[in-house]
Amino acid sequence: MAAFLVLVAAILVQLVFSSDDITGCGNKPADIEFVLDSSGSILFKDFRKQLQFTENLVDLFDIGSNKTRVGMVSFSTDVIPEFRLGENDNKEDIKKKIAGVKYQGGRTNTGDALHYVRTRTFPVGGGRRPNVPHITIVLTDGMSQNSSYTEQEAAAVHGQGITVFVIGIGNQIDNFDALQSIKDRLAVRTCKVPPATPAPPTPPTVNEDAVLYGNAHCGPKIPVDLKIVFDTSAIGLDNSKFIMRFIADVSDRLDLQQSQSEVGTVTNDCATKSLADVSFGSGHDREKLEQSLVGTSPSFSWMMRKLRLSFDQQEQRKKVAVVFLGETLDGAEFRKVLRETGRAKFMGIQILVVGVGTRVNSRQASFLATQANQVFFALSYDIIDELEGPLLLQICTLN
Repeated sequence: MAAFLVLVAAILVQLVFSSDDITGCGNKPADIEFVLDSSGSILFKDFRKQLQFTENLVDLFDIGSNKTRVGMVSFSTDVIPEFRLGENDNKEDIKKKIAGVKYQGGRTNTGDALHYVRTRTFPVGGGRRPNVPHITIVLTDGMSQNSSYTEQEAAAVHGQGITVFVIGIGNQIDNFDALQSIKDRLAVRTCKVPPATPAPPTPPTVNEDAVLYGNAHCGPKIPVDLKIVFDTSAIGLDNSKFIMRFIADVSDRLDLQQSQSEVGTVTNDCATKSLADVSFGSGHDREKLEQSLVGTSPSFSWMMRKLRLSFDQQEQRKKVAVVFLGETLDGAEFRKVLRETGRAKFMGIQILVVGVGTRVNSRQASFLATQANQVFFALSYDIIDELEGPLLLQICTLN
């Protein structure tokens, strides 16, 4: 815990225990998101302390749709939304929901929790209540599982004008009475926070190691219109399921809303049935992906033409395509594909190629890609998830 506090000390506003006057708050409205550590490093008794502390702190606020609104997430291996910001204006109902939060156990993925706060609780471009403080209160006892990713997310939270208070539980504050004694001071500190004023937008930083070897999210530097191209009639329904799961995972790790980007597919309708077996998260719109799985494709060159025509010429976003290739194309077909690919590149479409299996001609794959470093290979469709990090890094660093 101490290492985590030191790590983000320069960018997170930490609680300083001073003699604030608890009568000076004045019930100023604010939006407050509680973030509770539910990982295996925190004892169950300490987890219960967090819940009791949060209930007592809520008691001090004037709750209402035009007053102070509160929400809560718990985090461990996964981030679990317990109740949304402003979902309930009844203080007693809120306290009951807090008391009913379940202990998870698992890893301490603090970076994922901060990512959720800035992209889901206080998203840029919509959902943020203007002219009020945006506050996050993090209660945790353990060091973040991925410190570099946590640092990256903490910087992004700060850049959005969100004020964060970090409170140590367990070894940091091991006495329940001590925890309770700071609640009044914390309440005063929250009501003294000025309205959120996000910093001017800057290109998102990308922690390459966290993206390549971890599960870090990243956002494209510029808005991207991303299309995934694969021929289900050629690769079969089972392999199509692996690709759809890959699309779901990549989309969930891309900051689509933050970067005003979108993901779609170009294929035939055979893949639609496989969507029922794919778990979709929050990073993309399942209905849009389903609607994009239409039409039939008599040849690979036809699909490349369909890709080219699927992009809006007037669209200002960067046009990017990820093309899955599973076999060697015969000479006549390859020439047609090259012609369509050339037209696509002339339109400014950036083409990344994923070759899968032993039947792929690496020379053909290299010709199709826009740049030599935008070709990726996997031995089979069931291990294409190994390419998730490298592909994400390419997309997030496009200019």
